[in-house]
Amino acid sequence: MSNTSNNYIQKYKMKVFNELVKLAWFGKLEEEIEELPQKIIENIQDEKERKIVENYIRLSMGLDPVKRDRSLREEARQALSLDKVKKPLVSVIENICERCNRFHEGSCPIHSHDCMSTDECIGCGQCIEECSLGAISDKIEFIPVVNLLQEKKYPVFAAIAPAYVGQFDPSITPGKIRTALKMIGFSDMIEVATFADILTMKEAYEYKHIIENNKDFFITSCCCPVWVGMIQKKYPSLLDHMSPAVSPMIAAGRVIKALNENAKVVFIGPCIAKKNEAKEENLADAIDFVLTFRELYEIFNALDIDLENLPEDNREEAAFAGRIYARTGGVSKAVELTVKRLDPRSDLPFKPEAFDGAKKCKDGLDKLLAGEMDATFIEGMGCIGGCVGGPRTINPIEEGSKRVDEYANATPMKTPFDNLNALQFLAQLGIKRYEMLKNNEDEKIRNLLIKNVEK
Repeated sequence: MSNTSNNYIQKYKMKVFNELVKLAWFGKLEEEIEELPQKIIENIQDEKERKIVENYIRLSMGLDPVKRDRSLREEARQALSLDKVKKPLVSVIENICERCNRFHEGSCPIHSHDCMSTDECIGCGQCIEECSLGAISDKIEFIPVVNLLQEKKYPVFAAIAPAYVGQFDPSITPGKIRTALKMIGFSDMIEVATFADILTMKEAYEYKHIIENNKDFFITSCCCPVWVGMIQKKYPSLLDHMSPAVSPMIAAGRVIKALNENAKVVFIGPCIAKKNEAKEENLADAIDFVLTFRELYEIFNALDIDLENLPEDNREEAAFAGRIYARTGGVSKAVELTVKRLDPRSDLPFKPEAFDGAKKCKDGLDKLLAGEMDATFIEGMGCIGGCVGGPRTINPIEEGSKRVDEYANATPMKTPFDNLNALQFLAQLGIKRYEMLKNNEDEKIRNLLIKNVEK
């Protein structure tokens, strides 16, 4: 288990969530929630401690932590009626802060990060990880997902991030995870790596066009909302060099909904920032809810789903290119392979530079602005190691990276042009020639793969 699961605060918070999953799944949330604090901590010492537990329960239900007196039964009733979880998605439990010396000394993450305000936050989750008492936490969007799965009014698809292959025990194959998700009511599991393949094709065309027209460098914006947010808020002069493409997560949601009327899409990944990205005004049509790998693990555990002994439901969905998006340097390698595949005889230069972790991303962008970097393709990931190092992963970075590479090398499909699944998606959408991906003015391309579409 990982940097998150080994943290005692995370174990405590996940214990709250585990119990909440059982109550919500079996329809006992409103009826039994008042007893939950005592079940979590058998000997609650005082009223302040009880309020801390209650606020963890609120966050696990997708609600804001509060100071005022309001019964958990009332809160459960509100949570059960939610059709969406509202911002802010990262909240501070002030009851905990009151007990913390770092808070009163002005040395806690809330004070030390200038991005804690709503306008500056890039969603990296660093402040959550740095708070040793667990006072800063993100909301969990599970309650409305339960309603979707159990009502069965809509087809609900699980769009799962490429890093997922390195998160469970090696014996837990993609096919077993797909089986488990179908068992709890999802119509299917779709690998977001397939849509990374589609966007790799698009970025390969864009890179080729930019370099052939004597522009100096191209910045990918595919994967990471922390990277994108950092450039938008801190380095706006670089936006002209950035790809206009949406992330694979957003592309997955839009394509699934374009091909499945009334579909709902739940993204599952390693990232807190993806919860914010899914709610951005011009992207909010794509993903209905976001769960993390750690939350998914706890859901399976709470519902006694024995992943190891489930039947296989395997299929090859993504190429090597899309699968390696999960780790640092993966996007660069994917685009480089695809550029070469576009024109094997071309001597087009490809000099990649990949940054991981918020500090390295910032330092790298400073060097880029100062003209101190000889690179033509710039990639950034907000987490060290890339998505395999996300704040809601299960396994260590090294293990996640190793297994992502093994999974990528296991497929005979090397570039997106080898991926018949991706090409079939494009054909179903009316994109019948690869070259159409170059045209950002094409209505289909704009609606599905481009940011800032006017609605």
